[in-house]
Amino acid sequence: MFEAALALFERGGVMMYPLLVCSILVVTLTLERILVLRNAALLPKNGLQLWADWFGSGLKKDQAPNPNSTALVNQILGPLCPYFPIELPRLEERLSDLSRKAKNRLERGVVYLDTIAGVAPLLGLLGTVLGMVEVFAKLSLAGAAKIEALSSGISEALLTTVAGLLIGIPALVAANLFTRHIENLLLGAEDQINDLLDQYPAQMLRHEDR
Repeated sequence: MFEAALALFERGGVMMYPLLVCSILVVTLTLERILVLRNAALLPKNGLQLWADWFGSGLKKDQAPNPNSTALVNQILGPLCPYFPIELPRLEERLSDLSRKAKNRLERGVVYLDTIAGVAPLLGLLGTVLGMVEVFAKLSLAGAAKIEALSSGISEALLTTVAGLLIGIPALVAANLFTRHIENLLLGAEDQINDLLDQYPAQMLRHEDR
């Protein structure tokens, strides 16, 4: 089986090498994002309770939840710990900014998947075009076996198109699924922050007239 796959790879021509790199990147990035975007790590069950305990204890700076934690609520609220209570407009502005930064970190590998999804089919098409050029260049030397040589050459040239699509389609599906999952994670973190704001408005908010 391995020998048959290797033979197909060699028949595909030079463009099979960048396609191989793309396929390795797709697998690596997909596995890496699956590990990073786990609900248990980004939205832990005890994450909200840690913040509730901190707000309830009087905002002691040395007991603040770790802002470097993988939990999204820690990444978004953590940098604001020294400033609580804070005015509502300022709080909304900082939460929006910190949410964008958290989203940027979560999407770090997804943009590459999206890029590969667009590039891999084009690489496959380029390989097919190069293969067809080579086929027609050799037709003059094929003699009576022109038809056989043409059909064989076309089938080999189309291998890169098939390979490009087999790489690009899964990459596109993975990128879209990860994008949707990231949106759900951020919505979950937003719900947690809103719950804290409902429970501890006095600890989180400072009125501007104070």
